[in-house]
Amino acid sequence: MKKRYLIPVLLSIVNISFAQLTVTTNPLSAAANVCASNSLSITASAVPVNYTVSSLAGTAYDPFSFSGTVLVDHFGTYNGGTPINGSPDFGTLDDGRWDNITLPFSFVFYGNTFNSINISTNGWVGMGSTNSTATGLNTTIPNASAPNNVIHAMTTDLTFAGVSNAAVLQYFEVGTAPNRKFVIDYSAIKFFSGAATADVQIVLNETSNTIDIYTTSCTNTTANKAQGLENSTGTVAAVVTGRNNTPNWAVPLGGNAFHFTPDNITFSWSPATGLNTTTGATVIATPAVTTTYTVNALNTVNSATGSTTVTVTVNPASYTLAAVAGGPQICQNISVSPSGTNYRDGNCNLISTIVPTGGATAVSNSINTCIKIDTGATKRGTSTLYVARKYDIEPIINPYPATSTADVTLYYKQTEFNNYNLKASDSGYKLLPTAPGDATGISNLVLRQFHGTGTNPNNYTGPSEDFTTAISGFTVNWNSTRSWWEVKVPVTKFSGFYITSKPSVTLAISLNYFNAVLVDNKSLLSWKVNCTSEKVIFEIQRSSDGQHFTTIGNMTADQVRCSQPFDNTDEHPLSGLNYYRIKIIDPNTTFYYSNTISLMVKSKGFEIMNISPNPVASENAVLKINTGDKSTVTISIADFSGRIISNQTAQLLPGINQVVLKTQSLARGAYVVTTYAPGEIPKATKLVKQ
Repeated sequence: MKKRYLIPVLLSIVNISFAQLTVTTNPLSAAANVCASNSLSITASAVPVNYTVSSLAGTAYDPFSFSGTVLVDHFGTYNGGTPINGSPDFGTLDDGRWDNITLPFSFVFYGNTFNSINISTNGWVGMGSTNSTATGLNTTIPNASAPNNVIHAMTTDLTFAGVSNAAVLQYFEVGTAPNRKFVIDYSAIKFFSGAATADVQIVLNETSNTIDIYTTSCTNTTANKAQGLENSTGTVAAVVTGRNNTPNWAVPLGGNAFHFTPDNITFSWSPATGLNTTTGATVIATPAVTTTYTVNALNTVNSATGSTTVTVTVNPASYTLAAVAGGPQICQNISVSPSGTNYRDGNCNLISTIVPTGGATAVSNSINTCIKIDTGATKRGTSTLYVARKYDIEPIINPYPATSTADVTLYYKQTEFNNYNLKASDSGYKLLPTAPGDATGISNLVLRQFHGTGTNPNNYTGPSEDFTTAISGFTVNWNSTRSWWEVKVPVTKFSGFYITSKPSVTLAISLNYFNAVLVDNKSLLSWKVNCTSEKVIFEIQRSSDGQHFTTIGNMTADQVRCSQPFDNTDEHPLSGLNYYRIKIIDPNTTFYYSNTISLMVKSKGFEIMNISPNPVASENAVLKINTGDKSTVTISIADFSGRIISNQTAQLLPGINQVVLKTQSLARGAYVVTTYAPGEIPKATKLVKQ
């Protein structure tokens, strides 16, 4: 694109004013229920939100030079002189669209945040990973027909098919954070009919979320063309005067440019009672009694106002423990209070209690707390016996922070301990408390915490550690008022918690730890044991499903060598999930298994692990995604007719990620949750809302 200079001028072109904003909250009053002493996050939004359009020009403007990722190039001088004929993800070079183009920064468009775009050959750019059309021609905006969520740079019938001139379509980044620009450049694009061409650029501005559209030249005066912005439903648009599906744009010599400034909506809440703040789109409400909150919205650009109310119903706390034997996993994810929070299910039945400790290292924000009860005490993947009630507690933000500390109280029934004791002797373990005053049983109790992620002791990805009453801060108490056991444990990091007991005999070989990490797509295993026997044999075993294992190596050590750490490398792990365990054999040929660890072996891309809870009730569900590299994904929730209910984006880091899905306001029924990532096949899984 040649350099052209524009005469300085700044004037208002379009400034649409709305007299009234329509304000809504999520959740609505019907779903805004909270258990006594618990918190609820409420988010307000307001429509319509639009943009002020102004003419922007000046000698400082110089069309950005070619320096980016070229989608289409027939000029023949780029990439070592080899012309590019990029294939769209959808359609052809006449009516085509490139999808899943990752933005270098998050960008807010009509109040929604996006991390990717899709680009059409016909002069428009859609926000998000994809769109439902590649054409979008000959429509006056706003228009409910696709495409929507769109920046119309020059939407008309353009083509790159069979073009022999210098036509180029590319995108690139300019500048440094937090003031970067993302440029989509159409140069020498040809109109489908005739020989006319045009040069146009879209510029997304970081931080300000403003948009610039530069039209440097346009020799076509007959084809209808549109220039402006359009929201996700095709009901609101900001357009350049005279360029809304009109043929003659009258582009002056040197071109012209237009600047789109988004409306700014502020929110204020009242009364302040029970709120963490009275300003901002999102508040956390912890009312003592049922309270009706009013949220007022103000568009500071055009002075439009609006308000609504949301009634938060406070339900009395139940003193029944959540979950039933053999039933589904029950979860709750809400923000933890600095003074502590009782986590409860949708019926206000108690799951656990979390009290942040440690000052600067205290856990904060939302925590996903889950409970599930097996039909009875079970052996899980090893010879170790576990109580049927099992917990998994994971902070939503930064799932396993090394600095997060808290006192966690877990609750158990005496009948669950009794069931364990029926099987303890045959399994070689001491008895748990048989009654409230059983001091010996209390000293026998072991709380085993598994780090990482998993659903049972045999498949957590990290090592385990044990807590007993010999550890400071760990207590086991009988609550005579509620008739349940309260086990309080001081933790750093969070994960799975399981009750077992001390072995009834001293093992000749005891495992200190078993860890696994992925290095250059090889599985590096490490472990340490204590030996009183003269020899030990280790069988390294691997599985693709966590159930059926094969031996991939073995080691023998005498008592001297046994006191030192061991390691072993799986040079050729399986593609996808690999489960590892160690079979530890003593000279008398008795043996037991280590904990099982899983590693995802994938150089790029992602895998869906699970949705929890599923079915989901009144809370938001959490989607677990394992990815091999940093990426941005788009997650859609659709009903079984294919209708998209919601879309959201998430930034993933290598490893296991947790994404909170907006399921709280979904109607009862079955849904399909689909995750899209650039260059990857979409992954889908089923979600049920109760």
